[in-house]
Amino acid sequence: MKETGLIPNAVAMLDGLCKNGLVQDAMKLFGLMREKGAIPEVVIYTAVVEAFCKVAKLDDAVRIFRKMQGNGVIPNAFSYWLLIQGLYKGGRLDDAVGFCVEMFEAGLAPNAETFVGLLDAVCKTKGVDEGENLVRSFQDRNFAIDEKSIRDHLDKKGPFSPVVWEVIFGKRKSDRPF
Repeated sequence: MKETGLIPNAVAMLDGLCKNGLVQDAMKLFGLMREKGAIPEVVIYTAVVEAFCKVAKLDDAVRIFRKMQGNGVIPNAFSYWLLIQGLYKGGRLDDAVGFCVEMFEAGLAPNAETFVGLLDAVCKTKGVDEGENLVRSFQDRNFAIDEKSIRDHLDKKGPFSPVVWEVIFGKRKSDRPF
């Protein structure tokens, strides 16, 4: 890319290396980025977690996430969101829920996309009862369900099963066109 005059940002480079199966090269770049310190460490680690999630290398994504924490770098809500999303899309629901709980314990809360996506995956895979248990466990952790954000998300990202709506808001009549 240097030859063409284009200078990709480090996050794009990490993503491209991982997508092309060049994980070792990505890890070398990761080390170099940390060494140079030009980018905040949480951004670097999160970029690597995202790259691994995109190529379904979920064990590596979790390993890097834990390494981030072990090195004293505090994950932000975006870091958690990427990992949780990668895990539930990769069928690792228990891990995704576990990281969501960890996110709560860190004083962070999932956004509408994370919440609805995880809930949708749980309902489809484990059933409505498990979905309802998940909602209750989130509410027990003082997670406030923001109906407007969730409506906006469902309108943009649909279609979601009407079951997801019912699990979140109860079996009340809605104006949802499901």
